Amino acid sequence: MNAMNVSYREPSTAPLLRVEQLEVDFDGFKAIRGLNLELLPGELRFLIGPNGAGKTTLLDVLCGKVKPSKGRVLFKNYDISRNQEHQLAQLGIGRKFQAPSIFTTLTVQENLLLSMRQKRGLLSTLVAATKPEQRERIRYYLDLIGLADKAKDKAGGLSHGEKQWLEIGMLLIQEPELLLLDEPAAGMTDSETEKTGELLHAISSRQTVVVVEHDMEFVRRFARTVTVMHEGAVLREGTMQDIQNDDQVAEVYLGRRGERHD
Repeated sequence: MNAMNVSYREPSTAPLLRVEQLEVDFDGFKAIRGLNLELLPGELRFLIGPNGAGKTTLLDVLCGKVKPSKGRVLFKNYDISRNQEHQLAQLGIGRKFQAPSIFTTLTVQENLLLSMRQKRGLLSTLVAATKPEQRERIRYYLDLIGLADKAKDKAGGLSHGEKQWLEIGMLLIQEPELLLLDEPAAGMTDSETEKTGELLHAISSRQTVVVVEHDMEFVRRFARTVTVMHEGAVLREGTMQDIQNDDQVAEVYLGRRGERHD
């Protein structure tokens, strides 16, 4: 894959996701306060900000793990503020946490098959005959995540980066419209990080992708639109060049190069 050669469709004007005056209160501590955000179809959006800015909490709200205290979240104009995680997954929102969650004793191909047939039990999924169209889908996603040559390898033997790509593939094969990724490049080698950035660009030609990231070099290389969060609210939005030239952003975030972020 080459990020520069990936086709990119212009997003439509109607937002896929709209967050309105969102607040999240944890026993008196406001992790999110009055946050407004819009995502268009086909966007690749990076969320950055200092430790405690509320980035991961926002993803938790978007996937149904955390319920807001105030405000609402509209997904395709449907209020999802009170929906449970499994309901949002069925609606088309996929969430990947930082640590990969895969079936290490199964092959790469079997992991994808299991995700594609997630309503079945494990045994019935693996013994049921696959249809030609299902095999074609698995081949497509194996190629997309760069693991076609390891389809029959046990997932537990993959490198850290390959495990991350496999889990992304396991989400993608369920065909979500919105994909939420928490530090997808964390712990990767330079080569794996590069391939991950290229994969994000390839994915966003079909899905809307939100990435929480603390690695500023990764953000500089692969971000299209960046949202900077600070103290539970949106501080600034724009291109990476816009963000880098903003004095307020530099003061609260970009100048703190030695810190670890949530």
